[in-house]
Amino acid sequence: MAKGNSPIGIVIQARYSATRLPGKLFLPFHNSKSILDIILAKFKATINNKYKIVIATTTNKQDDKFINIAQNYNYELFRGSENDVLQRTIDAAEAYGFLNIVRVCADNPIYDINRTLDLIPIHIQNNNDYTAYKLKGNLPAIKSHLGFWGEVVSLSALKRVSLLTNEKFYHEHVTNFIYGYPDEFNVSLLEAPNFVFDRNDIRLTVDTKEDFEMMQDIYINLVKLNSDFSVKEIINFLDQNRHYLKLMHEQIERNKK
Repeated sequence: MAKGNSPIGIVIQARYSATRLPGKLFLPFHNSKSILDIILAKFKATINNKYKIVIATTTNKQDDKFINIAQNYNYELFRGSENDVLQRTIDAAEAYGFLNIVRVCADNPIYDINRTLDLIPIHIQNNNDYTAYKLKGNLPAIKSHLGFWGEVVSLSALKRVSLLTNEKFYHEHVTNFIYGYPDEFNVSLLEAPNFVFDRNDIRLTVDTKEDFEMMQDIYINLVKLNSDFSVKEIINFLDQNRHYLKLMHEQIERNKK
């Protein structure tokens, strides 16, 4: 179980290869900056050295690209298993002495860092194995297409998963086993804000070329309105520009989780 005074760190999982859009993290996204640049700069400004941040990538030669990225942002870099993401996460946490991990996927340019960090005190105080937001139907936000928030997980829980199952799915999708078997772990799923709680029509994560191009267009328009836009402002913008919701519906149907 999580320890009340345990060290906690942020692990940003990233790799160059991607089945549907290889190299998506490095493609020019906005003002010559990539999605990776945007999210790493945002974390740096928000965290302000409060937590250690580790980019966890693979030993694949393609991922040598992350060496300079980590140096440029003064982040730690960990390289581990390419296919066993669970083991890579465990090894990264052990390498830096994390007993609890804020787990972040690097392909979400509209990441809500502050609300993700709000999970940390709840996770620690409740001695949780897993803490995250949920949507209607008790759906962990990480399983949605929103792309807003990360999750907090204990190292001990990840190690238990590794011992309990060799199934490839659970070693690729790091936390699915934990919230899939909540009776086996101490899990807290907090309701997402009411303005997004029952929204299953929004896709802001970036997996495909269509996602990338649509998100580029949305991002440009949001920045024009407010360079430090909030989640609520994103929702309002989409509701006022519903042609994006139609495009999202098509992508959600094609990329069901």
